[in-house]
Amino acid sequence: MAKRSRTRKRHVVKTALLIVGEGPDDQAFVKHMNQVFRDDSTGIRASINKESGGSPGNVIANTTRKYKNDDFDHRFIVLDSDIPISVDSQELAEKHGYAIIMWNPQCLEGALLDVLGERVDPAETSQNLKFRLHPMLDGHHTEPAAYASRFPKPVLAGATNISIVSVRDALTGEKVK
Repeated sequence: MAKRSRTRKRHVVKTALLIVGEGPDDQAFVKHMNQVFRDDSTGIRASINKESGGSPGNVIANTTRKYKNDDFDHRFIVLDSDIPISVDSQELAEKHGYAIIMWNPQCLEGALLDVLGERVDPAETSQNLKFRLHPMLDGHHTEPAAYASRFPKPVLAGATNISIVSVRDALTGEKVK
């Protein structure tokens, strides 16, 4: 009787990555970036989630509590930079293995306007930056597809805004702590 050969499926170990944004806009844009830069051969499995806004301290506390029992190789929290993070909140994030990425200038919308070459005045409010960016998008700002035409791969790959570069590096496995 002939032996049956068994074909073994190769199991690729993936790096588990968690990125938590302050709210649905952050989640949508980071999901868009993940779709743009996702390469199944990189071995990275990204979970991109959101909190419900609030102060940086609340976002950090809620995130560390919510995902404390989940197994991730790398953890990031993406926050607006218009409100400083307290030392206690920074220490809590570090204690739970989170790196903090701050959108600059001020917020996600400020970072995206910067990528587009739009001037962002330091005196502008985050709300004003939202009013400027949202009409430029192709849909609702909480949907990843809304960012596709303005922020295709060549634009994001060439971006020099430090917060965009940090998120891109996290998603692609470059310079991950």
